[in-house]
Amino acid sequence: MLKTLIRTAAAPARTEASSLLKLVAGGFAARIATVWPEPHAQFLTAPAARRHLVCLGLALGRADDAVREALGGRLRVAARRIVTPAPAGLERALGKLGETAWTAPAYLRLVDLLADAATAKLLWHAEAIDEAPVARLALLPAPMRRAWRLSASLTDDGARAVAECHGVIAFRGGAAEAQAAATRWAGLETEAALLEAVREDLYPEPPVPPFPGTGRLKPLATKAALREAARRYDNCLGARVHHAVSGWSVFYEWTGGEGAVIEIERDAIFGWRLNEAKGPRNALLAKDVRAEITDELALIGVYVGRSGWQLERALNADVGRGWRLPGVAEDLADVFGD
Repeated sequence: MLKTLIRTAAAPARTEASSLLKLVAGGFAARIATVWPEPHAQFLTAPAARRHLVCLGLALGRADDAVREALGGRLRVAARRIVTPAPAGLERALGKLGETAWTAPAYLRLVDLLADAATAKLLWHAEAIDEAPVARLALLPAPMRRAWRLSASLTDDGARAVAECHGVIAFRGGAAEAQAAATRWAGLETEAALLEAVREDLYPEPPVPPFPGTGRLKPLATKAALREAARRYDNCLGARVHHAVSGWSVFYEWTGGEGAVIEIERDAIFGWRLNEAKGPRNALLAKDVRAEITDELALIGVYVGRSGWQLERALNADVGRGWRLPGVAEDLADVFGD
């Protein structure tokens, strides 16, 4: 009996992580098991803030002795032993991280967030600090790595999309342009504002309009001009910016009377052709206004009539048999929205 007790007392403590430790400590479980062997009681019964401090110390590469000290003394003092220099409010944040360990990159990202006064203030006032939005910051472009408010509302796929758009801007316009765009995005308050800004920056400016305009035809030559006209005319022009950017369409404002938005479209046969003309709130134009617009467009070489596709389609054996060639008036009615 005595020999058995002696053998038991001399047996080395088991340093294998238990299932409970793996659940609580995640990727840090194996290392923690060597510091606090099974049953790991000192670690597992410690408050969550202390356990997170231990894991943060491991993420920072602290030695075992330093990690052991994380469970003793005042939390504020212990935090400053682990993180030097420690950002203000670190100990307050540690108590909001939940019950289970984060990943090492997420802990390091949290320390970086707390080093920024504006972001730290948001974190201090949060009821809880979740790992997901903190970890998600790593998906965003570098200038946005502290945009915690935006990260909290985005999904992972949304963050990846923003990063991909940033890459497109860098590919197209260079690193400096992409850096400036992402810096602007980081200062936005809401996900909706962010996505709108990214969408705006994603498209380059449209090509130079093929016609300089006339006394009553004013080219809408920039993205800003197109969106401002969309606001004034209360129509869907803002959603068609990509048509202008691609060079497929150009847009003009008819300044006569109540005004109108004119879309001129590339046509393989006619070159440039009137595709649409509508007034404020997509109102139909009076016949005399249509005639004035048609005459003005003819002066600069824009065709007003059926599309080249309709004409080409008519050059098939089924024309007049299985397919009817619409009259030019029908195509013009479509152009003017009738």
